[in-house]
Amino acid sequence: MENFQIQHSAINSEAARGHSQSGFIEANTVPMQLEEIRDKHIIPVFLKDNEPTISQVEFVEVMTEAAREVFGISALPSPQLRVSHPIKGRVYEARHKKASDLMDNEKTIYYERMAMLITIPGFTEEINGNTLELNIGGVKAYNLDNLNSTKGSKEHFKFFVGFKNMVCTNLCISTDGAKMDCQARSLDELYAAALDLFRNYNAGFHMDAINGLTDYSLTEKQFAQIVGKSRLYQYLPKEEKQQIPELLINDTMISKVADCYFSDKNFNRSGNGEIDLWRFYNLLTGAVKSSYIDRFIEREVNSFDFTLQIKEALDRGHGNFWYLN
Repeated sequence: MENFQIQHSAINSEAARGHSQSGFIEANTVPMQLEEIRDKHIIPVFLKDNEPTISQVEFVEVMTEAAREVFGISALPSPQLRVSHPIKGRVYEARHKKASDLMDNEKTIYYERMAMLITIPGFTEEINGNTLELNIGGVKAYNLDNLNSTKGSKEHFKFFVGFKNMVCTNLCISTDGAKMDCQARSLDELYAAALDLFRNYNAGFHMDAINGLTDYSLTEKQFAQIVGKSRLYQYLPKEEKQQIPELLINDTMISKVADCYFSDKNFNRSGNGEIDLWRFYNLLTGAVKSSYIDRFIEREVNSFDFTLQIKEALDRGHGNFWYLN
């Protein structure tokens, strides 16, 4: 029996009932209410013993309870959820029916991947006229687990604490605020890992680092060089890539960054073609929203790290920073 117990008051199901849409991630995802996942979706099992995995609903509940404990809030707004990669099935009795003839009670479904975001009320900051609110979030993607195993095998989770830009719903996540691969066998282990991350996250330090981006700018030539080198990076030999700061965004996302440099109403270039690193960073995180669920947290963190590396390179007069040389 699990020692961890959910305090159901930790989630205020009425507080955000209207969150049917969420822009914190896009790609091929659809919005979903927690109640629908809980009441209508099956839970995958470990194939060798038919025991259930830690469900997506339990993951949300554990993250919520850990945030409630750390931030001292009795009830949090309902989570914003996005799901993708539906796994459909049917009951045995309906095995010969056409798909169009299936009744609701004859269908089964679960979504392989789920991303969540929950606002922490009362924790806001302002950067360059943009209001940022503190959020926690995470990913439960069954494709990362070895389901051809038995109960007690390690299951994989990703979660974070950071800020959301309320102007554009872009996320601001640092390495210190993210757990990229939490491997847990039980709700207790998952809860302990979430507590550890949330308690050790330094929001003030993170905000100072974000604030510092507004003091640095790229010329149009420097921006164009970074975009061009970012395209080249995708095709470098492995040995050369290892000597260069990692960039996880792909060609499609780079094209989105270039497009928004001209067209984004909030973060486009200034009249002389310059763009400060705060706006550049938001172009990256805006493009990253088109990631698949199981990759987007890594890309969010990488966007912040990459922008900080540009800032450090500007401090050094470029130095040996490949993207600006």
